Amino acid sequence: MTVRRAAAIAVVASATLFGGGLVMGASAAEQPRRWTALDGRDWAQFAPKEKEAYVAGFLAGAANAAVSSSDTALIRTTVDSLSRTGALQFPFGHMVYANQLDEFYWWDNHVPTPLYLALSAINQRLRQ
Repeated sequence: MTVRRAAAIAVVASATLFGGGLVMGASAAEQPRRWTALDGRDWAQFAPKEKEAYVAGFLAGAANAAVSSSDTALIRTTVDSLSRTGALQFPFGHMVYANQLDEFYWWDNHVPTPLYLALSAINQRLRQ
């Protein structure tokens, strides 16, 4: 996957994730699930590339949320600076979080935990 394609996936995932638009496919009998409802059951069904895209989008959205501006140049400069100094809220790479989610959801009692809360718990543990 090229850097440009990976960045595009992250931006799209971020926009849908933090715009509230990420929903899982649903049969006619069930309602689509919002991103806040996704948990370990969903994570287990994601393919490896889907896991990478989900976490990359989550991280991009979290980084974007650190800047309250619509000026894309300012957002880029600020996020780049935060990244270089290790000051992002989620400072580790997407594969670190994806691997940690695999381990987190290995435990049956963690499966009902929403993905965004699992990522937050993992991040807090990694930052200690």
